[in-house]
Amino acid sequence: MAKDEYTAISTEDDRDEEKSSFVSVLLFSWMNVIFKTGSERALEQHDFLPLSKANSTCLLTEQLQTSWSQERNSCKTNGKNPSLWKSVVKMVSIKDVFIIAFTTVLFTVSRLLQPLFLGYLVSSLMAAESQQRYLLYVCALAMCINAFVGSISVHQFDYRCEVLAIRISSALKSLVYFKVSRS
Repeated sequence: MAKDEYTAISTEDDRDEEKSSFVSVLLFSWMNVIFKTGSERALEQHDFLPLSKANSTCLLTEQLQTSWSQERNSCKTNGKNPSLWKSVVKMVSIKDVFIIAFTTVLFTVSRLLQPLFLGYLVSSLMAAESQQRYLLYVCALAMCINAFVGSISVHQFDYRCEVLAIRISSALKSLVYFKVSRS
């Protein structure tokens, strides 16, 4: 792209991420095409997935502006001071809250189970009498699955929190710019 030149990103709805399966989204495999292209040549703007309408600054600003206007109007009638953070919290969807809470719980459970599995495995190996070998294999397999679940959950948590933070940040910045331009 030339200096000081802007090319709009298309917002077509047939995005690869949205058509991907649950496992593909969970493992971020929808990004493989971009990684492969980036390893072969320098990435260009058209190589990236288009921005979804739900994450566009215009829509986010409208949501925050509407929520902020409702907050100001309700506070005028109640005689209270409006809170911008209440408007921001209203922007967060139930789906995002559920995913963030669920991945936090999964990661916490994974962290709690890991030393229990490891303790059982070590105590079984150090025991004087021989244990049944299949239980040791099951314990080792459970440790692997537990580590995998913990890793996936922390990555999904980080990803969702980053996207949510970017959405809130862009909406707040746009609201400030809108207010400054009106003054």
